[in-house]
Order: sequence, then C-alpha cells, then structure tokens
Amino acid sequence: MLLVLAALPVLLYRMGAFLPHTMGQSDMDWAREVERENSTGHESAEGVIATGNGFSVVGYTNSRQPGVNQAWVLRFDKAPPPRWQRTYAGNGKLGTSGHAISSMPGGGLIVVGAERVPGGGFQGWLLALSPEGDVLWERTPGHEGVNGLNAVSVLEDGSIVAGGAQEREGWVVRMNSRGELLWEVKLPQLEHVTALVALPAQRVAVLGTAETSTVGPGISRLFVLESDGRATRETRLPAEGQGELNALALLPDGGFAVTGRLLRPGAMDPSVWVARLAPRGETLWEYVSEATEVGSGHAVTALADGGFAVAGYSWKELLVDREARVWRFSADGNLLWQQAHGGAKDDSGSGIARLADGSLVVVGTTMSKGAGKTDLWTFGLSPEGQLLWEETFGAP
Repeated sequence: MLLVLAALPVLLYRMGAFLPHTMGQSDMDWAREVERENSTGHESAEGVIATGNGFSVVGYTNSRQPGVNQAWVLRFDKAPPPRWQRTYAGNGKLGTSGHAISSMPGGGLIVVGAERVPGGGFQGWLLALSPEGDVLWERTPGHEGVNGLNAVSVLEDGSIVAGGAQEREGWVVRMNSRGELLWEVKLPQLEHVTALVALPAQRVAVLGTAETSTVGPGISRLFVLESDGRATRETRLPAEGQGELNALALLPDGGFAVTGRLLRPGAMDPSVWVARLAPRGETLWEYVSEATEVGSGHAVTALADGGFAVAGYSWKELLVDREARVWRFSADGNLLWQQAHGGAKDDSGSGIARLADGSLVVVGTTMSKGAGKTDLWTFGLSPEGQLLWEETFGAP
C-alpha cells in the first residue's frame, strides 16, 4: 500500500506528460488537482514493536514536506504523547516509506522500507537508529526498480535480516550490526516476502506470497533459512486453494501464528484467516471469519499464555470503507474476543504488539478521526480488550 501511495505523484506526473494529447483541459485540471490533494495531509502507521516498557512505531508522512514521503518513527513510553518522533528522507532526499521496525541490542532501532530513486523507481532501504532516534547508518542494498523491504528481525548475534522484493522475486538480506552485507538470497518461489522472524542458531523463518493477482488472493509459502541463507524447509499455505498470509509470529513452543486472508471454496471474496502452525509448518488449527465478512489480518503478536492477538480490517457494507478489527485467540484456537474500532470512514489496523505490562497496542491508519485526510492512528487495549487510550497524529 505504501508503495502505491508513494508512487501516486509520480504516476500523475507521467500522466501529465501525455494527457494533453488524449484529454481535455478540464480533465488535466482534475488530474493536477488530485495530485495536489494527495501531495500532503497523509500519514500512516505500518508497524509497531515493544521497546522497553513502551513501544515504537514506524510509518510515513507527506505533510512535513509536501510531495515527498518521509519515513516517520515515533517512540512512546506506555502511552502517548511520544517521547520523541522524527522523520527520515533517505540518502537521495527523494523520499522514503517505513514498512517495518525491530529492536536492536542496547535499545536502538532498525527500520526498513523503500527509498524513492530518480526516474520514479524504488529500492530497499535500511536505517539504524540510536535509542534517541539519531541515525547510526543507512543502507540501500539491491537494485533500483519497483523494489523494497517489508519485514525485519534481529538475530541472537545482533545481525539483521530483512525481507522484501527484488525484481518480482522474494528477497532476503543479512547484515551485521554495522550494516555490512553478510549475504543475500533470492526466493524465486515467492513474488515478495511479507514477514520474517528470528529463530535460534541464527536461522530465520520467512513468509511470502506468490501467484498474486488483482482479482483475488494467490498462495503463501513459509521457508526456514539456515544461518548461511540456505533454504532447508518449505511449506505451502494453504495446502489447497487460495490464501495470502501477511504476518508471522514465533510462539513459545517454536511454532508460529500467522494471519492474512483466505478464499473459501465457492466464496466470491476472501475472509480473515488466522492459523497456528507447528514448528515444522503443519497447520494445527485455523480460523476463517464468516463468509459474509470480507477482510484481512495484517499483524499478529504472541501472548504470554501461548495465545496470540491479531489486527487487521473488515470491509463495511458494499466494500465502501473498512473498520479496524482486533481478535484474541487462545493457544488451542478459541476466539476469546473480537472488536471493531474506527468510525464512519475508512480505518485499518496494520500493526499490533504486546507490551511489558501485558496490554496491547494497535497501530494503523484512520480517516474517521484526527486532523488530516489520513492520520497515523494508535490505541491501547487491556488483555480483555478494554480500550485504554487512543491517539492520532497527522496534519490537515
């Protein structure tokens, strides 16, 4: 989604180059007005991580410098206001989008996403930050194109693994704590990596999607990479049919919690899909929301009791707008509670984390609340789902 938003001004600019030959002046004025409207006033949260007794959020804003997306990092204690917040434009100063965040040893942060490059393309981007948000180093591995990084984790030795897409193939890079490349691997079975988590012995579990289309979900695959990047295990998900998984969390028993969307046999639209996997990738149980509820899970976090919580969205009537959704499951697959959050317009949950005190923090994007067209949105929940606090961050 962020790549689409980031590319919109570029697309409209290119349209302006040839539209005089195909459109009337009023149509050109409309396109330029759309570009102006979308060049500022948009903020989004894409990921959240528990840090110390609080949490840190990554996303993007185009309000600080209209027409230029900037990665946006906010660090909180237990609740708003943020302890600090900063934006980062990347080496080329053409703009960046932050897609995922992880904690570094010593309290620092590692952010990954995409940096815009001359010519309208993108490439993978990593940013290492001190505990107070100062830039320690910045890297842009890989090639220019419609590329980027969507997921990041830190291994036991302090090295960093990040995953995304390079030339429409799944792509994973590993760097040491100084940002020096250790290895990179392509996973041609995937079109892009959606999530990854660190495993013992410097291994990593990688989740990604393939066979994607604009008319329905494709499929997902879960890989285990050894410390040298070799893939030693592969699991197709779902075993049959179509479904795409967006998020992955490691559970205390070495298994995994995953979430995304699944197309039921005979259904027209996909529904929210949640599953628990054994350490070797076999499905132990799965939950698919009612066929009439169209939506997707986008983030998952493990809980102390062996269960997990999921954040995402479901579409409202006629697929006009979305509402943010949060689900909590027990270890054996019982749905303990689910809630809708938001308002009359479009709202979505994109990240969730369990904090040190056991509460949950959810982040996403809202059009129903706040000052702007789309605002970065965060709210806290008790383990039982009670709303503890809520805040938006944005500009008109």
